This record gives sequence, structure tokens and C-alpha cells, in this order.
Amino acid sequence: MSSGIQHPPSYFTGLYNHFKEAKELPAWLLNEQWGGIWFDALVFTAITIAVIIIFTLISVRRMNKVPGKLQSIFEVGVELLNGLLTAFIGPEGPKYLPFLGSIFIYILFMNLMGLIPGMKSPTMTLSTTFALGISTFLYVQAAGIRAQGLGGYLKHFAGEVLWLAPLMFVIHIMGELVKPCSLSLRLFGNIFGEDNVIAVLTSMSDGIMTSLGGVVPIPVQFPMAAFAVFTSFLQAFIFTALACIYIATLSEHHEEHETGASHDSGHPVHGH
Repeated sequence: MSSGIQHPPSYFTGLYNHFKEAKELPAWLLNEQWGGIWFDALVFTAITIAVIIIFTLISVRRMNKVPGKLQSIFEVGVELLNGLLTAFIGPEGPKYLPFLGSIFIYILFMNLMGLIPGMKSPTMTLSTTFALGISTFLYVQAAGIRAQGLGGYLKHFAGEVLWLAPLMFVIHIMGELVKPCSLSLRLFGNIFGEDNVIAVLTSMSDGIMTSLGGVVPIPVQFPMAAFAVFTSFLQAFIFTALACIYIATLSEHHEEHETGASHDSGHPVHGH
């Protein structure tokens, strides 16, 4: 890597080297600097998806019976996420749970993946976090169109002052395009930094073990690993909370428009 930090090999480093020597990978995965990291990101992303699916199937296997411990944990998690969405978006928040809840769990599992020896966090690669940012961006725009209709959605970009509409439209478009970049860079920077620090501390620990003749001391990297568990959760929370705020911004604009219309007509607006 360009930073000069030597990351420990993953469980799939040997497999990557085999494919690399045989030239059986796409050109972008043969990149000397980043190819191995991208390969790990793809593999561990697939593992994350498989783990989430397995946990979900196990937890819902006996939904009609008395909940087991795992199902109870999932139900508590769903309630907490519903509370988060309601707090940020309002009463309509829970209807966005399928996407935003999945994003939270998906990012959390990927973040934690790098804390297991021999495994890597897919979110330490910008390609992964940018894909998450783009997916969230597209979902937020679709949610805005559903909430306001295409006309109201475009009116939101144009602003309230007609003669400023061309300028406001450009400003709002630029503001929307910055959001996926902000989401992806924030997540990438934090997880990449954590993994780099853990890699350095792991090397320090190995050096101490060597100097002590193989005697295993208290792991030097343990405090950082414990902190990384907390920040893994925190980064998943921040990403989801920002997505909630983006949705709430469009929903709030829609509600204000409906409230204004009801005042003008003298009749209350009834939700469906």
C-alpha cells in the first residue's frame, strides 16, 4: 500500500496469489497496490451477506412459537431501529425500516469482520463504501419522489422563489450529489484508519513476542480492538442516521407543502 503499512494476510491471500499468478482475475484485481485489498473486500462482502442470511433464517425459523434468545435479540434490535427512524423521520419512519435497517446491519457486520484475525473489513475499501453511498442516494431520491410526486420533488430543487429557480436548482443538485460522497468517505476514512492502526499494533505485538522469546504478553492491540467494536457500531449508526436525515428533509418539505395547502383551502389534509 502507498501508506507503507504492512497489513497481515487474510485467509484468502493464498487464493488471491494463486489466481494472480495464473492471470485468472480481471485486470483491476491484478493491480499491484490495491488488487489484494479489493479481492478481500469482495470475498468478505460475500461472507457477510451469507452470515446475515444464516442468522436471519435461524432467528425466524420459529416465529410462531415462544421466541428464543436469538430471535429476542433480533426483535429488540428491530424495536430500537424503529425508534431511531421515528426519532429522525417522524411517524412515517418505520416504513423505511426494510432498507435502512438492512443498511445498518450490513455495515455493522462488515465493520466487525475486520476485528476477527485473518479477516478484513470490506468497508475499509472506498469501492465498498461508495457503493453503499450510491445505493442510499438512489433510495433517498426514490423516497422523495414517492413522498412528493415528481412535480413536488422537482419543485423542491427549484425552491420557492421563481426567479431564483435556475440558481437554486443547480445548488440543490450539487448538494444532493455531495451526500453519497460524504457518506462513503466518512465511513471509509474511519474504518480504514482503524484497520491501519490495528495492523500497526499487531506488528508491535509480534515484535514484542519475538523479543520475549515467544512468550505471549497481554495483546498490545486489545485496547484498540475494544474501541474498534464501539466505533464499528458508531459508524453504522452515523451512516443510517444521516440517511434518515436526508429522507426526513424531503418528507418535511412535503409535509410543510401539504400543511400550507390545507391552511390555504381552509380544510384539513387527511392522510391515507
